Amino acid sequence: MFSKLTQNAVNTLLWICKHQDSGPVTTDAVSKHLGLSVSYLESLLSNLKKHGFVVSYRGPGGGYCPQGKASDLMLLDLIKVFEFEQQPKHRPRDSQGALSKDLIFYLMQNFWEDHLNGMSMADVLRRVPEDAWGAMVTPSAPKLDPRKFKPLQVPKLPSGPNSVFSLATSMAA
Repeated sequence: MFSKLTQNAVNTLLWICKHQDSGPVTTDAVSKHLGLSVSYLESLLSNLKKHGFVVSYRGPGGGYCPQGKASDLMLLDLIKVFEFEQQPKHRPRDSQGALSKDLIFYLMQNFWEDHLNGMSMADVLRRVPEDAWGAMVTPSAPKLDPRKFKPLQVPKLPSGPNSVFSLATSMAA
């Protein structure tokens, strides 16, 4: 239905709107809860910031906050930015299926405009049940086979003096 980029953008903005009361949301917190890499999330948030959905604060205690209230941010505006503005404006008509792809694209755009018009991020947050947010996504670490690794040998500590000064002291005694 929507591209993965659009789905991640909606989820990220919803998460930031949901947690705006506790201050700016860090990329690390969003990354852990949504299971996205920090670098991917930073580029996504940069795009959200460029289009006026979020503001960022630098330094300790910094992070991202929604631009205004969640009730002012429209879901359709977000989808238009990530789904419809990403598409090329004019496609070459040399392939046989180009016209039908344009027609489907036009119909989908009109369908979403009819059904999502006027729906804000606050409306979406009200419709999402609490248990749908789920627990923090934790990547599973690969299990290491202990037989594949040799134990490290403990280096022997030198028993003699370790400097010229301690050598002189040990020789004087």
